[in-house]
Amino acid sequence: MIHVQDITKWSHTIYSNMYSQEKTILGFLSILLITSLSLSITGYVARHSTLVAQNGGTYTEAIVGQPRYINPILASSNDADMDLTKVVYSSLFRLGPDLALKNDLATSVEVSKDGKTYTIQMREDALWHDGKNVTADDVIFTIESIQLKDNNSPIAQTFQGVSVLKIDNKTIRFILQKTAYAPFLSTLTIGILPKHVWENIPAKTASFAEQQLKPVGSGPFVFNEIITKKKTGEITSISFVRNDQYYGQKAHLSNVVFTFLNTHEEAISALTANKVDGIGHLPSSLVSSVENRSALQIKKLLLPQYFGLFFNQSKNPILNDAGVRSALDLAIDRKDIVTQALNGQGEPLGMPIPSGLFSFPTIQDSVYDMEKAKQNLDDAGWKVGKNDGIREKDGKQLEFTITTTDWQEYIKTAELVKEKWAAIGVKTNIKNVSTAVIQQTVVTPRQYEILLYGESLPANPDPYPFWHSTQIKSPGLNLSLVQDKDIDKLLENARISTDQEKRKELLQSFIERFLDIRPAIVLYRPYYLYAQRSQVKGIYIEQGGLPSDRFNNIEEWHVRVKRVWNT
Repeated sequence: MIHVQDITKWSHTIYSNMYSQEKTILGFLSILLITSLSLSITGYVARHSTLVAQNGGTYTEAIVGQPRYINPILASSNDADMDLTKVVYSSLFRLGPDLALKNDLATSVEVSKDGKTYTIQMREDALWHDGKNVTADDVIFTIESIQLKDNNSPIAQTFQGVSVLKIDNKTIRFILQKTAYAPFLSTLTIGILPKHVWENIPAKTASFAEQQLKPVGSGPFVFNEIITKKKTGEITSISFVRNDQYYGQKAHLSNVVFTFLNTHEEAISALTANKVDGIGHLPSSLVSSVENRSALQIKKLLLPQYFGLFFNQSKNPILNDAGVRSALDLAIDRKDIVTQALNGQGEPLGMPIPSGLFSFPTIQDSVYDMEKAKQNLDDAGWKVGKNDGIREKDGKQLEFTITTTDWQEYIKTAELVKEKWAAIGVKTNIKNVSTAVIQQTVVTPRQYEILLYGESLPANPDPYPFWHSTQIKSPGLNLSLVQDKDIDKLLENARISTDQEKRKELLQSFIERFLDIRPAIVLYRPYYLYAQRSQVKGIYIEQGGLPSDRFNNIEEWHVRVKRVWNT
């Protein structure tokens, strides 16, 4: 009979009599066997089990800037406010991952045949964070507060000419006083305020009320604590806890904390030092500080925005020539701009409606063709000068000035455009204006020949404010001062058509007309980037209407997981 002791003694004897090389080989084979078994077990477990989200844990995000109003009727002018508002408040509707509307506080909507009356039924189980019921009175109070002049709501114009009536405690009716507006329901993604919290606070002093930074909402997270610096009063962090009375899917996270820093560099340092789990905005110029780190993930959000060159023909009559405008467009290499100015963090774009709720695959986008650009200028009578290579006509040089902000991305873009235009005989001057004053001194008074600037559309695109002839003067956003009857008619019909297919056809015709007359050169669509630690899971939002829409599914975010066997 063989005993364990005998086997052990025998093995020891064999090992002792081995040569050094044989011992090395045996050790290597032993390690290989153990590694193989380990990988086999790991692979088996991975194939036959699934990681499942678990409740609990805290997500901390660094935001550059300071919050002022965690209040949906005032928040739109400050990204920090918008982010915090998103996790606290509910709205009648919310955007889905495909930008289509989903019910939130609303359960159903009935639209009249003329497209001017919307009757909305609200859910019965929604509660404010203080336990009171969410009712039609709260919706009416919110809309009327937006419309009240003393509140100075930046979205007041959105609800101009809109009346709202209470049908019963859970039913409201919106009436558009003038004309139908097809994207109207998309405006109802605004957060709803609790009437009982705000009704006794005078509008003129409401901006100083403590409720602005200690909100009561009905969303997935409840305000918990605000921490400030004693000497300066500067806010360092605001925390929220899971709303266990939330009517929708309960959040996995127990806590969400926002910390406020002064620069993007500070935010990135906090992320790489494991002090926070995410940063709210990552400039494309700083991507290299975060990429290629296995513990971090860079997320991109597609927004309905674009940057371009807007022609002011009244400031430089040369721009009245369609052949010149076409040549300037043809000479621009959009891919090169995205690569060099945005570090690859964007998409080349030549049309004034980025893909999103609608896409237009049959439209041929702008092309890069230097030879055709030169030919267009030849045909327009602009001949290359003998001395400096700048084209001339009737004793005048082909010269333009591009005005833009002092941000590096814009400066680099303008320089790349200047380089390409020089190659076709165009002299280009660049004027950089401080971001702090460009709106007041340049954009509003339309003091530019060519403006390098950005425009943001709603998720449900309505190009009317940007290209209709009635929007030439501020606060209109027709930066190219376009006056075209065909464009006007198409935009007017597109915003009143409640037939989605018909509306898409009208918008497509508008894009085709835009590309035909080229009142501006659309250049690119930048990505909105944000970064998080790899342990943060459950994020799938790839497109939204605003940066804060990255929180649209925060209920699904989680930092804890458990592996369970497949059944």
